[in-house]
Amino acid sequence: MTSEQRLDRLERIAKLFVRAGLRARRNMKEQDQKINIIINNQIESDERIDRLNRTIERSNAELSQSIERTSTELSRSIEQTQNGLSQSIQQTRTDLSQSMNELAKAQAHTSGRLDALIEIVRRDRNGHSH
Repeated sequence: MTSEQRLDRLERIAKLFVRAGLRARRNMKEQDQKINIIINNQIESDERIDRLNRTIERSNAELSQSIERTSTELSRSIEQTQNGLSQSIQQTRTDLSQSMNELAKAQAHTSGRLDALIEIVRRDRNGHSH
């Protein structure tokens, strides 16, 4: 092999090295771009997740407040209903007690009149008419 052939061979090898280096550099740039795309997508996903978490936390807080308000209102309503029922039951008992007293008086009066009638009938049968 002559010197010129050796130089040509070295030149071809050097060109191959340069092309391989350029190709490797281009591939690295493409990989860097792909990695940057992945990193940017991950950052965007993390931001979306953070926004969703904040929204969920706000919703949970609002829901807790709403449940607390509803529970308080329901407790008040139940208490008012119980008070109303207690008053109604007490009034009904009072009315029933008064009615029973009036009935007892009426029965006593009727019993007294019946006793008087029986006495009158007894006297008439025994010939004691007035």
